[in-house]
Amino acid sequence: MKSKILVAALAVVVLASVAYAAFSQSLQINGTGTATGDWSVEITGITNTSSTGTTEAVVPSFTATTASFSTNLQYPGATATYNVVIENTGTIPAKLSTLTDLTTLNASAPAYITYSVSGVAVNDTLAAGGTATAVVTVTWDAAATGTSGATKNATIDFNYVQNT
Repeated sequence: MKSKILVAALAVVVLASVAYAAFSQSLQINGTGTATGDWSVEITGITNTSSTGTTEAVVPSFTATTASFSTNLQYPGATATYNVVIENTGTIPAKLSTLTDLTTLNASAPAYITYSVSGVAVNDTLAAGGTATAVVTVTWDAAATGTSGATKNATIDFNYVQNT
């Protein structure tokens, strides 16, 4: 009786081993895929939409998705506002993944002049063929005292990635 149980147990182990070996082999799939699309997200223009107390000696410039500003403000309370037009002229939807850290930028000297960005935010999407307008505002704190005439340079990056 014991030998029959031992033979049966041995048969189960052998069958289990064979089954495991049959199902543990690697599966390899070969093939090719083709993806098409055009990636083209870029700043197409910057316009000064309003200003109070500025002398605009340096016009903002841009390349791809980077905008550079050097606004000359004349006194506390002075401001300048710019529209930064960003277009997706490609065929792939985009998403704003990062924007320059304005906290660090605004903490740099002179700290009484600050930059802000509205109209776009991280994770905003931009459809193929779509346009977004970022509003960049430069402000000399009205409560600041002392000097007259100051400039603060800023470079703002609008980094877009494919919207998946």
